[in-house]
Amino acid sequence: MSEQSNTDAFVEWAKTRLDEMAAGVKALESEIAELDAELRAEAEKTVAQVRQWIAEGNDKIEEVRSKGEAAVAEARADIEQAWDKFEAEANKWVEHAQNERATFEARAKAQVQSWQNVVDASIKQAAATQAEHRAEADAQVEKLKVDAKKAEADINAKVAELSQAGAASWAVMSDALEASRSIMEKAAQNARAELRKSAKG
Repeated sequence: MSEQSNTDAFVEWAKTRLDEMAAGVKALESEIAELDAELRAEAEKTVAQVRQWIAEGNDKIEEVRSKGEAAVAEARADIEQAWDKFEAEANKWVEHAQNERATFEARAKAQVQSWQNVVDASIKQAAATQAEHRAEADAQVEKLKVDAKKAEADINAKVAELSQAGAASWAVMSDALEASRSIMEKAAQNARAELRKSAKG
């Protein structure tokens, strides 16, 4: 994998995590007014903390863009640590939420948008491929589009299923988010690898 590919892959991965964090914290914010005074104050602190993690994550993205591959490992470790803290906070706050599904749906929607961003980036990468390898690159983009549409359909079906279930636990919703996230990350990784092969010929 080239240095630029490593950098691009990190930025793609980091943005996906940060966008989902932003969606989760926005959902929490919408619930704050319904909490009692003590919980509201704690929730406001959590919102501020998560927003700080997101800002720090965006700083890490810019650092990687500036310094290149040398900065990727540390930046990824920092964002993974922030992600783990965010997940712990999310698991805590859904217990107080009036509507856990709203949080789930917000994060699922953020995932879908992230997948579209990956597809768009791959289309640009394929367009830059030399003419003699363009057909192979376009085929990889089409495969990624299919994978993305399937992943989107699967997460939307899960949203509908859990909404109808009514009593679905946050653990089930969280597992659904993790499963769809993993599927799309693997598809994006495979697409990047194949596009690199096409570019090299």
